[in-house]
Amino acid sequence: MTRIVDDILQTLLDRDPPGQEIHREADEYGDIIVAEHKQYRILRFDDLYEQSKMNMRSPEVPIHHYIQAMLMAISWQEEGDVLLLGLGGGSLLRALHAYNPVRRLDVVELRPRVLAVARSYFTLPDTNCVNYHIDDAERYLRQAQGRGYGVIFSDLYSAFSMSPLQGTEAFLERCRDALCDGGWLVLNYLEMPHDQTLLYHALYRVFTDVFFCETGSGNVVIYASRATNAYRLKALRTQAMRLSRDGVAEVGHLARYLTRL
Repeated sequence: MTRIVDDILQTLLDRDPPGQEIHREADEYGDIIVAEHKQYRILRFDDLYEQSKMNMRSPEVPIHHYIQAMLMAISWQEEGDVLLLGLGGGSLLRALHAYNPVRRLDVVELRPRVLAVARSYFTLPDTNCVNYHIDDAERYLRQAQGRGYGVIFSDLYSAFSMSPLQGTEAFLERCRDALCDGGWLVLNYLEMPHDQTLLYHALYRVFTDVFFCETGSGNVVIYASRATNAYRLKALRTQAMRLSRDGVAEVGHLARYLTRL
């Protein structure tokens, strides 16, 4: 019952009213909408669902719980460059850059206008350590084989659904081949892949260790590693708690739900 209550409260906290629209445009993929509600600035690709949210008083602090859950992986692998597939409003990017301003971050975004709007309205870092690429995620990964990323974050969504690319074995293999030994792939996924699903079996064919965290807001974050030595769940939870102590993100309530898949 406690977990159900936690989930409901997190969902309510994650969502604000649509707010006052301050910018709207469209590209070949659909609408790009920016709205404000109180101290929050919100990016949407339709008139209902939030793609990204920023507290204008502290832009580097992630609001959505799935972003906080994704961030846990940086406490497990602090070496190597980081790749972000999908930008949105840059919530994950701002938090990563604030945590380590000198770590190299490669950001891949399909839509040029999303990047332009994010730069104009969402305080993206402008530094030589952050490299923005307008590209298709699959094409970028084909060129990044052997790149040795420490962490790859994949958050590929349109207005209404997750990109099906994220659930394919070929995509998982390309991510694995772009990671260093001990690196992590972090997926923002729609649902927990049970042991009868194709994704579950694909994850264990491609990676050696797989964990997940249900965020309480409908998403599940999946963490997959190609490490040669198995990770211990308790150690991962303890390491993740450092982010709360360091003021990066309040992940204590999420680290408790980190589980081996």
